[in-house]
Amino acid sequence: MGLSSSHWNCSISRRSYAALTIALLLLTAALRAFAADAEKKEPYEPPKESFNLILPFTDLTVGQGQEVTMDAEVVNRTKNPVSVGLNIDGVPKGWEVGFNSRYPSYPVRSVMVQGEKSTTVEFKAKVPENTKPGNFETKVTAKDESGKTSFTEKITFRVTSKKVETGGLKLTSQYPVLTTPSGQTLKFTVDLKNETNKPLTASLNAEAPAGWAVRFKPQFGDTQISSIQLKENGTETLSVEIDSPVRADAKEYPVSIRARAGAFEASTNLKVTLKGVTDLKMGTVSGTLNAGVTAGQKTPVPFLVANSGTAPIRNLAFVTKKPDKWTIDFKPDKIDALNSGEVREVSMEITAPARAIAGDYAITVAANSADANKSVDFRVTVSTATLWGWVGAGIVAAVVLGLAIVFWRLGRR
Repeated sequence: MGLSSSHWNCSISRRSYAALTIALLLLTAALRAFAADAEKKEPYEPPKESFNLILPFTDLTVGQGQEVTMDAEVVNRTKNPVSVGLNIDGVPKGWEVGFNSRYPSYPVRSVMVQGEKSTTVEFKAKVPENTKPGNFETKVTAKDESGKTSFTEKITFRVTSKKVETGGLKLTSQYPVLTTPSGQTLKFTVDLKNETNKPLTASLNAEAPAGWAVRFKPQFGDTQISSIQLKENGTETLSVEIDSPVRADAKEYPVSIRARAGAFEASTNLKVTLKGVTDLKMGTVSGTLNAGVTAGQKTPVPFLVANSGTAPIRNLAFVTKKPDKWTIDFKPDKIDALNSGEVREVSMEITAPARAIAGDYAITVAANSADANKSVDFRVTVSTATLWGWVGAGIVAAVVLGLAIVFWRLGRR
């Protein structure tokens, strides 16, 4: 029996569907394999050079006594941190040439650069005033710690007898040195000048000893600022407030002020001279201000004097306010110098009169010098000697006996 045409057509349709399905599955598998192949990354090959040193200017014209400053960039071309050493050779005698960090500025001889990052350092060269005009060369060498990469650049300085007009910023202070006791606030006045023909926005920074505070304010105003707008060829006067720590030693401290606007930079050095402060303390080891003495006898009473300040106390002498006819001596009676943090013991020798009445008395002890003054009140308890006690008792008994005899005689009359 032959197959009908409809049955034959259905069979062909099923075969076509199956073939199409298989083809789609094969195509999907091939695409996945191709995608997986495409996703495979080629193995990382580090660059031949681990870093680059970029010095933007290598031929400079500068006048006698002038300073050259430019930013040098160290670029890490690898994915790992790179330590790069910086060295300068051929520095002319008397010149100051070197690399410095930025904000704060410190001399540096090597720099650590993070992977695929860059670090900027400042190249500075100061030409002495007595340098003869001519061409001078220095050689800058940068080398990574592994020694794989090394860069060498020559910088030519064309020194002229005439100052080179550079424009930019200028920062000056009419009174750059001020004196104050420790813990006080000093106010400096500085002038910031824009020597260009365009407006500038200058940021303000300060380098001060650890623990110090520096604030920038307008000359007339109490608003703290960190930057300022400068008109073309304009000058702004600023107030620089500097707080010194209370415990700072008495000596000179440098504070550097810096202004920066783009590639322009200016700085000036201020100096704070601290006189130190005195803080005279007086007391006893036990902490109490009382003593016991015997009438008619010299009694030593020890007490302490200390300088808790930062400046020495000189020519310290002792005086007292005491009851009439009392005698008080000090050993020593004078201290030539009591330095910061020093503690000295003084013996106060008290002699109350032999006939002093037993009881409590107040005396005031003062330590005085041109640098500091301090006084404390002592309570002194006076007791009578045993002999004088018996003598007093005998006198009282004699008086009582005399009164008794008088009354007895009067009674007989």
